[in-house]
Amino acid sequence: MSGLAATAQTPPTLKVLYTFSRVGGTPTAFTEVSPGKFLGIIATSPGLFSITSDRTYDSLYYFPPNPSGITALGLAPALNSRTYGTATNMGPTLTFSELFAVATSGSVIIYPYQQASAGLLVQAPDNQLYGFYGAVGGPSQFSRFDYQGTTTPLDNFTPAQGTVYVLVLGADGNFYGLSLMNNTTNAGIFRLTAKGSFSWVVPSFSTGTYGVAGYRIGLIQASNGKFYGTVPQGGSANAGSIYEADLNGNMRTVYEFPQLTGGIPETLLQASDGMLYGTARGPYLVSQSSSIFRLNPSTGEFTTIYGPLGPNQGSCECQMIQASHGKPYGVAQNGGTYGGGTVFMLDAGLPPPKPSVGLFVPSSGSAAQRILLWGRNLLGATAVAFNGTAAAQFQVASNQGIWVDVPPGATIGPITVTTPNGSYTTPQTFQIQ
Repeated sequence: MSGLAATAQTPPTLKVLYTFSRVGGTPTAFTEVSPGKFLGIIATSPGLFSITSDRTYDSLYYFPPNPSGITALGLAPALNSRTYGTATNMGPTLTFSELFAVATSGSVIIYPYQQASAGLLVQAPDNQLYGFYGAVGGPSQFSRFDYQGTTTPLDNFTPAQGTVYVLVLGADGNFYGLSLMNNTTNAGIFRLTAKGSFSWVVPSFSTGTYGVAGYRIGLIQASNGKFYGTVPQGGSANAGSIYEADLNGNMRTVYEFPQLTGGIPETLLQASDGMLYGTARGPYLVSQSSSIFRLNPSTGEFTTIYGPLGPNQGSCECQMIQASHGKPYGVAQNGGTYGGGTVFMLDAGLPPPKPSVGLFVPSSGSAAQRILLWGRNLLGATAVAFNGTAAAQFQVASNQGIWVDVPPGATIGPITVTTPNGSYTTPQTFQIQ
């Protein structure tokens, strides 16, 4: 796998930034919305919070109380500089469902739904959100969402296509996801176009005799174009595995956990050194069994880089992201000093992620026309230039998108984006009209 970089050999260290209580905690989602500022969801007294790298914590919003509980899903930074997610009650009768948007100021905007619920959302470069939406008693529909919550159905999911647990935007512009079937003992990887055309990449693979209900499941597309995912159970030790799948449906096991202690993997991320990082929760209700690992996707070399987590550091299920300055941040749903989970930072000696731009739309324009630069690791951008001519007006909307006005005097050529972590010049040429 190309792009693998040397990782620092000093032992990683972990710092707890915040500890939640049992009555106002259980963090389930986490994302960086501006350099050093993060947004998260808590499931107990369900609500939204923000926290900074210097430990400044703020409660932003609490969802309406509901006796059957509330599920708040995902956090999708959007191209209008807001972060979107969905929430719905968990009871047998749907009485509460909404789309929410969090502004950079921390204010929360609610778009309620009537007798319908929405699932995971993904931002696309067409300035629309995509996800799943379903009316009570009807099928789950792959849908397009505008920023005010209006839905456009694109495809109905049938029972044979399972229940969607993961949805990501692929490098080719299609959407890919993981669905669970047969009482969660089987899973499949699917492809959806932006127009709603469905096809299987991997129609079915086993997730173990007992299924994976109740586990967080990972699926990411790495820089080599292949997908990597976790199976929390299964394998010779029933301790889970990590697999690789390509777009042609070929699949192989990259690593199989040899024992439950240190096993049961969850979500994954690919960091700036090209390696895969993730967390393993260990046996259920066994204290101090959670750990953080690194996996070389090319060789299968596996290393537990930190763990077990101490009693005050948290207990997985966990989710991790790599922040714009290079250090991974994560949330642990359980454990910590007060039992409600933690927010933590891991210093693993990783280099800060460099920016990249995969496309710009439109591909031509005249002075003052607004252009979208779509890529990765764009938070904190300090300059944009068109063939060497600096753009005076640009807005960093998210880690994936920058809106920029074509500067007067710009000439035909590439576009360069500069962040504190480096610069990237597009191989494509922007045409001046």
